[in-house]
Amino acid sequence: MTLGRNNTGTLVLKIALIASILLISTALAGAITIEETEQLTFDVNQRTPAWSPDGKLITYSSEQAIWVMNTDGSDQTRVYDTIAWEGEPSFSSDGKFIYYATEHVQPFSSKFISIRVVELADKSNTSQITENADKRAPVMSPDGTKIAYLSKVSGNYDIWVMNPDGGKNQQITDSANDEGAPSWSPEGEMLAYSLEGNLWTVNLTNRVPVVLRNDTFENTHPVFNPDGTKIAFVSDRSGNSDIWVMNSNSLGIEQITFENSTQTYPAWSPDGDKIAFASNEGGDYNIWTLTLSDTDRPIELGQDKELVMEEEEFNILKELEDFAKESPLRTLTILFAMSIFVILFFLRNFLKGL
Repeated sequence: MTLGRNNTGTLVLKIALIASILLISTALAGAITIEETEQLTFDVNQRTPAWSPDGKLITYSSEQAIWVMNTDGSDQTRVYDTIAWEGEPSFSSDGKFIYYATEHVQPFSSKFISIRVVELADKSNTSQITENADKRAPVMSPDGTKIAYLSKVSGNYDIWVMNPDGGKNQQITDSANDEGAPSWSPEGEMLAYSLEGNLWTVNLTNRVPVVLRNDTFENTHPVFNPDGTKIAFVSDRSGNSDIWVMNSNSLGIEQITFENSTQTYPAWSPDGDKIAFASNEGGDYNIWTLTLSDTDRPIELGQDKELVMEEEEFNILKELEDFAKESPLRTLTILFAMSIFVILFFLRNFLKGL
């Protein structure tokens, strides 16, 4: 590839244009502010946090047991533990009970995962509410009338709903592949979930799935914020498994964790100002929280702009790579000039904020 003077000028203009758009987009897209990140547990295999409705407690799985703690990590208490696996806990809408999944093990009986419930005030008061095929990931609707969960009754994991006592089971989704754990919208009319790396919602009335995010990345664990305007989810678009937030209409997206480790299982606090999640930062999975502000503002950068930018950036980088191989000195000069521009841009904005 041989670039003449005109082509070189065109390339420089393209690079400058993309850099300018990226800088402006960065300034516009920062709707959510991360105030604090705090580690709450310091053990091994702590996962799947869920908030109590009053925002005072977090339940989570620890090794093979169900635990609960205060939201600052204090008073960690084991709620239920047997020789079998227990996990995926969530509170009832009144905060008095915890629903969870457990491996069902009995002599002369095949193993399967069932859903149980335990009373928080009386931990001996527990009962099994599902039987037979694997059923897991229970989460109660905001009004307390239904529990959404995953079931293998039809051969693979689909989303079902049932009454809190395990009665009136109703299948909601029916795909050929496993759906991910469901999450209720605040009004209780819709469920968010993942399927094959994409994010979906389904209305309980018409049961028609609608795709929210369909791209080349692995997107999982979508959860609505309390007012339903945003959805937190896990994505590998940064190169690691991080937590991202998008507007609930799927437009706009913002990264909120930035570690070189795995962050997963996001859960919004009832006031919408915190997200609890599990992270293996440091080697073992533990429960962390993010304190956020400005969460009431919409995220500005739209999905269509983002996808266009990704494709354009790739093309520009390919052209720049070819150009650099043939004209290294000219390339360094261009990049040096652009770096000065970027430094001056941020320095100007920093000084204006003083």
